[in-house]
Amino acid sequence: MTRTPDSARSAPSSPEGAPGAFRLDIGDDGLAVLTFDLPGEKVNKFTRDVLAELSTLLVRLSREPRARALLIRSGKPDVFIAGADVKEFTRAKPEEAAEGARRGQAIFEQLAHLPYPTVAAINGICLGGGTELALACDYRLMSDAPKARIGLPEVRLGLFPAWGGCTRLPRLVGLQAALDLILTGKQLDARRARKIGLVDEAVPAPIFDRHALEFSRSKVGTGKPRGRRRDLTPADWAIEGNPFGRKILFQKAREKVLKETGGHYPAPLEALAVIEESVGKSVEEGLEAEARHIANVFGGEVQKNLLRVFFWTEEVKKETGVEDTAVRPRPVHRIGVLGAGLMGGGIAQLAADKGLPVRMKDVDPKALAKGFGAAAAIWKAAVQKRRMRSREMECKMALISGTLEYTGFARCEVTIEAVVEKLGVKRSVLAEWEAVVPDTAIFASNTSTLPISEIAAGARLPRRVVGMHFFNPVHRMPLVEVIRGRHTDDETVATIFALARTLGKTPVVVRDSPGFLVNRILAPYLAEAVRLVREGCRIEHVDGVMTAFGMPVGPLALLDDIGLDVAVKAAEVLQAAYPERMPPSGNEALVAAGRIGRKSGRGFYEYDGGKRGDPSREAYAALGVEPAKTSPIPAETIEARLVLPMVNEAAFCLEDEVVSRPEKLDLAMIFGTGFPPFRGGLLKYADTLGIPRVAERLEELAAKVGSRFAPAESLRRLAREGRGFYEESAEPAREKAS
Repeated sequence: MTRTPDSARSAPSSPEGAPGAFRLDIGDDGLAVLTFDLPGEKVNKFTRDVLAELSTLLVRLSREPRARALLIRSGKPDVFIAGADVKEFTRAKPEEAAEGARRGQAIFEQLAHLPYPTVAAINGICLGGGTELALACDYRLMSDAPKARIGLPEVRLGLFPAWGGCTRLPRLVGLQAALDLILTGKQLDARRARKIGLVDEAVPAPIFDRHALEFSRSKVGTGKPRGRRRDLTPADWAIEGNPFGRKILFQKAREKVLKETGGHYPAPLEALAVIEESVGKSVEEGLEAEARHIANVFGGEVQKNLLRVFFWTEEVKKETGVEDTAVRPRPVHRIGVLGAGLMGGGIAQLAADKGLPVRMKDVDPKALAKGFGAAAAIWKAAVQKRRMRSREMECKMALISGTLEYTGFARCEVTIEAVVEKLGVKRSVLAEWEAVVPDTAIFASNTSTLPISEIAAGARLPRRVVGMHFFNPVHRMPLVEVIRGRHTDDETVATIFALARTLGKTPVVVRDSPGFLVNRILAPYLAEAVRLVREGCRIEHVDGVMTAFGMPVGPLALLDDIGLDVAVKAAEVLQAAYPERMPPSGNEALVAAGRIGRKSGRGFYEYDGGKRGDPSREAYAALGVEPAKTSPIPAETIEARLVLPMVNEAAFCLEDEVVSRPEKLDLAMIFGTGFPPFRGGLLKYADTLGIPRVAERLEELAAKVGSRFAPAESLRRLAREGRGFYEESAEPAREKAS
């Protein structure tokens, strides 16, 4: 492109002559190219200054006689626009939310009303406000690069798209597709975005930049396109094209949101109200509805809690897992997996899915085949859902190789052990492995309860032994506990911390102790659920109380998913360590009766083809109880007996320094157990209840039900002092994240 003499970066919008975020070039052929490249940042994001600069440029472009088409592109690799600067915009007061939405809308309206064609070249991540900017353009091109994703994830922060997303997206892709994106916050790759009409072309990554320029040049002088949206099929028209069909569509969407969220999350419902209110109205009326409704969620308790979790998660991305900032993780190019069972196969699949070659070993050929099958099943499901092509699955499967010996393990920088949960077996495997690998190799045990220091007791290099505890199912659960043994060195911890992030997980470093963190806190919750059934409560009622609380599944259904045999073995370790708080629950009777959960087809519930059915009468019989027709214990008491022991054990974990800070504990519980994010985490929930009330309620339960409820001394101290877990730790952590 031939450049005019005044083609240059836009006038600085920041103080002291700092460079602006945009560079505007206008070619002799009439194509204006606006490149967004935010100085000093890895990603492009909208701040108030950036938006002001963009607005100034759009005013100039609206009056520029030479410009006859506009291409908006990114100067960042793999990122178009990541959205708004969450830290900056969430400092606004709730009463400022509507006006803030209107300011953003006005700028994107400037873009939408430029008198010539506009093109968004989406080369990578395009989220939130970035997607709303793209929607204000006439054309959208998207790279098929693996990292490229487009979406409107605002509901995950307790908000909804209010810079035009709720208004423009339904007009472009139709109501059904728009509701699916906005109400879930899901992100699409280029192929799926093209399929629903969100982007005009999915372009091969190697030619993307060149094609974006050629496409944009072809639009010079063609005039503004009119009425561009995906044509409705007859089936779509039956639903979206008439008032009766739309009424049913919105009703079903509302029912689905309530079913999936329990009504705990206001943002999807507000977004739904905006879209329903805007049907058949002008864009201007739709934008005003967005601005009015955003004030209903901005600054609310749920939104603040979701933001808190977001900031904690972002903080993890900046950490290394160790305090010494000079320590660097070792690069990991390939991994080994010892044990090819369900967990081993899941770990192998996860690593291969991220592009890492995997060497998987088992002593049993049938087990090895099972591991390959477990990995393949996950990808097959993705292929069936059209989230992956068969060829892509074949390429990923080719990254996993199997062996009955230790051949190939010398080349693996990290080996993840996932053998049976027996100390002797793990020590034996560690000794065999050490004999064939270099001294730099790391042995990461996936143990869920066994102390890492005991596993490493006979190791030649115990500093290279660490815990890397995945949660089942591996490909879905976002948490990894990184367990530092007594002799584990910083480099080993930092390497496993970095590897967990490479695998797409959120790592939390915990101290080596029985049960580590999540399983230790979860144990009294699961045990108390069984005791409630033994006291006559119905299985579905106990589970129902906790799903109403916001847990993804109830504790008894969770026990079935974990496997009652696995739960009993884990409980034995914890009972030995903490006998006063964790006496036997009665699960042993179910295991003795052959009822070990989903994998056996029967546990607390009956299962048909892996699908959960009704609670089992045989489960009651195994526990020696006849369930009452109505619960003998009120729902409030059931909730207290299940949740408060977790709070109490969390306090003990902080006393024992199992985890460094309260927010790390809350993050682990959210990502490891599904503790409801809208409550802000287990300890934040306790603060919301009031620590004096929590301690008082535990004292009452200790007197009436059993001494296992006796509150931790640290909890009593906080109650006496009128403080919460977060008064001195979490709020400063948020400021740091900000």
